Amino acid sequence: MKIDGITVVSPMYGDLNITNRMVMSVITQFISKKNPFKIHLVLVDDYLEKRGDNDESYYDYYLSDEFSKLYDTEKIKISIIKNEKHKYQGESREIGYMAGDYPYFVLLDCDDMLAPNCCDKYISILRSENNKEGSKPLSCIQGLLYGFDTNGYTQLVNGDSIWVQSRCYNRNFLVKNNIHFPTGTNSRCGEDYPFMRKLDYAINHDQNFNCVNINFDKHDQHCQCTAYWFPNDNSLSRRDPHYGQHLSGWTMQSSNSILDFFEEYNELNGFDDNEDEYLKQEFLNMNIYAFYNVLDFIKEVSSAGYIPIKEDWYALRDNVSKLRNRLKEKYWDEIVYTNVENMLFNVWNYSDAKKTESWIGTFFDWMNADKIDILEMDYDEMMKYAYSLIFDAAEHEIHSKQVQAWIKRHDISFDDVVKEAENYKKKKIELIRERFNGILNIQELDNELNIQELDNEENIENQ
Repeated sequence: MKIDGITVVSPMYGDLNITNRMVMSVITQFISKKNPFKIHLVLVDDYLEKRGDNDESYYDYYLSDEFSKLYDTEKIKISIIKNEKHKYQGESREIGYMAGDYPYFVLLDCDDMLAPNCCDKYISILRSENNKEGSKPLSCIQGLLYGFDTNGYTQLVNGDSIWVQSRCYNRNFLVKNNIHFPTGTNSRCGEDYPFMRKLDYAINHDQNFNCVNINFDKHDQHCQCTAYWFPNDNSLSRRDPHYGQHLSGWTMQSSNSILDFFEEYNELNGFDDNEDEYLKQEFLNMNIYAFYNVLDFIKEVSSAGYIPIKEDWYALRDNVSKLRNRLKEKYWDEIVYTNVENMLFNVWNYSDAKKTESWIGTFFDWMNADKIDILEMDYDEMMKYAYSLIFDAAEHEIHSKQVQAWIKRHDISFDDVVKEAENYKKKKIELIRERFNGILNIQELDNELNIQELDNEENIENQ
């Protein structure tokens, strides 16, 4: 297949002072005379709030004669697609790459940037692989991504992560394997996860395509960053007070949809699930991640005064239950101790799972139990249970009515608990007192530690 160019797709939502950096990084891409190619930049306008009376796009400036003077219009083409209603990030990406002039494409968020020679590097690899005798088309090139924050770059993220910005994709491969982004509001955030896991599964199973990885090696000729990621604290998602925890339920729902895809893929292509070691590892990985998601959710309700949306708890509870039952029924009897220990290490060190120490037993206890009490709770029961717990965030330890030995062993003082109560807001001090009833008598504790009993909010504030 002749490689004439590459498509760059960016869903657009934000002011020009945000998006200009992204667009400039594309139109200033290095294109050499020895390795000429074309770029089609597809901007998918999801910023409906900024549409004009005649449906003018807020980003029409990028199509203006004035802006076209900034780049070579023979080598670079810019198109704008106007969504008629909000499609959000994931679905807008798919709209964009399906409309691109070239089957190989790069995904770029509107507040991020391509490295100066990103497209040249991808084109060089595509052409090199294409010229090999007996070559197969590429499903994907896994590039390198730098992450930035206010202190400068923070980390180099390899292309085999869930970051969609760090790869070059083949549209034909996605269509053949029925790989899509989520649609509707599910496309708003957390959309990378199901797309990338399905993609990686197809890459590992479709023998008609090859995949190239740009290795991180300073002596490697291909060792160059392909994209830069910048945090966008003003995004719709991050302004949502439930952003962190509503993703827990959505992520677990995505995990089940991913496993559905894996099983359907195997059935369609004649693969045996029981012989698929990759599938077994995915089941285990998702369940360990789910285990820590539940712990983190409960801990945040207990220790941060977080009031979750009911639907978020039920989405988390029901999908974690489903994941757990699927693993127990399909693979748990085959999984050995070292499988779990290795995956625990991977989840803790190579994912965004919170390192919350478990107060309900180990992951083995979680899987071997006939039932999990937490996963039987409705919303009100979960809230009551969470409020019966007190966490020491610094040590990731737990104090509860069920763990009297912990209180005595660590010689906890009511003074420490009062300080935590200030973070809960003052009105919760009585709840703190109730939690300690039955563990140690409050008056005895005060006398033992020689601290004055605190009866009102003013004293609490002074303390």
